[in-house]
Amino acid sequence: MTKLNENWGRLPDEVYSHIKKLEWDKQKNLKERLMHKRKFPIEISLGTPTADQILDNMMYFKNFINQWKDFPQQHWIKWQDKKYNTLGLQRIPVTLILNNLKELFEFLGPDIEKRIEKLSKIIEPLTTYDQRFYPILIQHLSIVEQLTPQESINITSLLQQLTPNMGKGLYLRSLPLKGIDTKFLENNKILVSALLDVLYNNAIAQAGNLLKWLGCLDYPKGWLIVKPLCKKTQESLAGLPILQMDQHTLTHYELPANNILVVENIQSGLSLPELPDTIAVIGGGNNVNWLSAQWLKNKRVAYWGDIDSWGLKILSLSKTFCPHIQTLMMDEETLKLYKNNMVTESESYSDIPVNLDSSEKDLFIVLQSNKYNANRLEQEKLPNDYIQKKLKEWKNNQNF
Repeated sequence: MTKLNENWGRLPDEVYSHIKKLEWDKQKNLKERLMHKRKFPIEISLGTPTADQILDNMMYFKNFINQWKDFPQQHWIKWQDKKYNTLGLQRIPVTLILNNLKELFEFLGPDIEKRIEKLSKIIEPLTTYDQRFYPILIQHLSIVEQLTPQESINITSLLQQLTPNMGKGLYLRSLPLKGIDTKFLENNKILVSALLDVLYNNAIAQAGNLLKWLGCLDYPKGWLIVKPLCKKTQESLAGLPILQMDQHTLTHYELPANNILVVENIQSGLSLPELPDTIAVIGGGNNVNWLSAQWLKNKRVAYWGDIDSWGLKILSLSKTFCPHIQTLMMDEETLKLYKNNMVTESESYSDIPVNLDSSEKDLFIVLQSNKYNANRLEQEKLPNDYIQKKLKEWKNNQNF
């Protein structure tokens, strides 16, 4: 028997709040109820008072009795005749008892009854298609409640059309579905994946996700800006002065220049001067996995980023993927020249990055020591004439 607290005389509103919080507001408990994993009956003690408690607050006792007498579903209330030495025989409500889901939802009120009725209409087409779907639908209750009955019917249509590897060489939005738009599939892929796992013996989970099971291409991600720095390289890129590539494409597409300049920040990359036989890849930040590309092994590659703990961390990560990458304008010489332009990082990376060379590790330690009363020199704080000079030195010195 569940007790709300140690006080006597729990009123209907208090009992309602307790049951709603326990049985409806807590999603875990609600799901267990809907899957018949929580046992009935629900029994709530109403708190039988002692004679002293009644005498101390007779008005509350009368209110307690009257409210439960007025409670419409009297068949849920267990009353008990109790004899008190000082008060005589009193008929006391002792327990609220709810025997099943129907009674629970009726007790919780018409708004919740409507939600359950709507939920039943949403679930029905799917459980009619396959009864095994019921626990999956309850597990994904918050998603299912957002559907309409028609959308539930549409999901049954999807389940009949989707087959392994049907999307080979296609993006998800290009699947040849009949009567269903692919955006609907994309918006509901979590639920659809779970239901397909029932039909295909967990094959979607084993494949990794729905896209892999369907054989679909991953959507492009990790976009980078590619900017040719001379007319020749621009002509080799269809005359485009600037373009974007995702990291997957860039890994497999060789850029038509012997010199590849990787620049951490977009604004600094867009303001680069003309540089023969050079293409800049700009604005990747931590997105440097593409530097593992095989075609880069035969290129001169340089990296230029902010002189701060995070810039040096990205440089170290870049060297993991491209060990022959060279470093530009990330040294103490640059730091000393423009120390007055330094600022303080809001949050610093603390561990010395492992793939830095000795001078770069020393620079990291200098930044941590606060030698210059600041620990960050942004790319944008370097003057253009200095940038041009250093880039020309790198371009012209093959032994740089």
